[in-house]
Amino acid sequence: MRNFLNDLGMTLCVGAMGLLAACGSVDEDKEPVGSSGAGGSGGADGLDARQACMNFCNALNASGCEDAESDCEDFCDDAIEDAGALCEDKAAVLFTCALPYASACPDDVPPSCEAQMAEVQTCMETHGCGAGELCSGGGAVGGETTCSCEATCLGKRHQTQCETPAGGTTTCVCLVDSVEVGTCQEPLPDQCGVRESCCQEFFNLP
Repeated sequence: MRNFLNDLGMTLCVGAMGLLAACGSVDEDKEPVGSSGAGGSGGADGLDARQACMNFCNALNASGCEDAESDCEDFCDDAIEDAGALCEDKAAVLFTCALPYASACPDDVPPSCEAQMAEVQTCMETHGCGAGELCSGGGAVGGETTCSCEATCLGKRHQTQCETPAGGTTTCVCLVDSVEVGTCQEPLPDQCGVRESCCQEFFNLP
């Protein structure tokens, strides 16, 4: 699903906060449908983050921006989980700010909501893992595979470097700010994310 969190999550509208990801290009000089001119002020209006997310997602679907099978329940569960408990309030403000723009099917965060997006990203990087986890890897001629990921979590760079020899067991090296903090064996070779891999036993991320 398109969402602002993926742009974070690649921030929140993932599986992310990763919060609001890309949602359709917005003309900065054009007022959003239903806006009284204050569309960029944000404010959750007393809504919790999940309800604010559901309102935004349902508005996208109602405007035909998403496929009919788009599941707002799963989308918002992932988004709020990515944001983390300490950043839910900021996520609610972001979704509320973006709501008036949903009918325009934006591909980018509305200019008037960029400050709210930045606050979510900063919060996630301070209290959890911010948007933009990068992973790479693949197989080699001999049958061995590699998988590496890195992300900024709690203000520090966390990295995993996992290798699986042909027919062997996956071993991951775990680093924080380029310093090795441990090694571990991973039962699932494709699970090398900083929070999903066996390195989590050393990282202990929220």
